[in-house]
Amino acid sequence: MALGSNQWECKDCGRKHRTDRKQCVECGYTVLVPVDQEQRLDRLSSALLALLPALLSLLTMGVLAWVLFA
Repeated sequence: MALGSNQWECKDCGRKHRTDRKQCVECGYTVLVPVDQEQRLDRLSSALLALLPALLSLLTMGVLAWVLFA
């Protein structure tokens, strides 16, 4: 099990790679830097928190409809 990042980014063109290849597939540049996974996780949690009110309202409407019309 590796302790470092599992996603790497080319410093020249910005293409992301899953493994720490020695060379970028896109441009052939030889320096890859690790991608910050915390920033990616923050974006994902922000998107989920933004969708939470919509999901709760749909669930509430479904429960109300079931109670009133069943």
